[in-house]
Amino acid sequence: MSKRFIRDNKIVRGLYFLYTNYFGMNRAKFGKIGKHVIISPPYSICNQRNVYIGDHVGILSNAFISAIHAKFVIKGNCAIAEHLTVHTGNHARMNGLFVTDIADKNKPKGYDEDIVIEKDVWIGCNVTILSGVHIGRGATVAAGAVVNKDIPPYCIAGGVPAKPIKFYWTIDEIIQHESKLYPKEERYSREELADIIRNSEV
Repeated sequence: MSKRFIRDNKIVRGLYFLYTNYFGMNRAKFGKIGKHVIISPPYSICNQRNVYIGDHVGILSNAFISAIHAKFVIKGNCAIAEHLTVHTGNHARMNGLFVTDIADKNKPKGYDEDIVIEKDVWIGCNVTILSGVHIGRGATVAAGAVVNKDIPPYCIAGGVPAKPIKFYWTIDEIIQHESKLYPKEERYSREELADIIRNSEV
């Protein structure tokens, strides 16, 4: 069945849409997709080649991921609730042009940036993540948050725009937690954790 036939036939196009969005996840189309990854249908992903997902990730239904010109990376071991929205790009405003006249060919550089979610992150329902954001390891993003700035590791963040609210554990508890999950060379040191907590807005 040719792509042209699918495109021109409304019934076939509808059935194809239902199949790909509700029943099938073509792993070969992703930049990377690890073991034990579940993306619950329906979902919409613009440019799967720019989507990189590590092992043991669950994304519940109605996710919308736009990764047209920059990457969306989930390192692994993350749980993401319903209605995730991801935009790796931003719209530009240019003097003398309507917003509808600005396209990829004339948009200035710097409006599309990678989004990275580290391991062990929990993201609540109806969360929006915007271009250039880095969500630290072990963080939790509360339901309904709009994340437009980096989130430190091991904190709970929420709000519009999202801000760190508090840290889960003390430094000793984080060190204990990491000693059970990560090899020594990947763990945060006591000094690094102290700096993270001191420099956060909590």
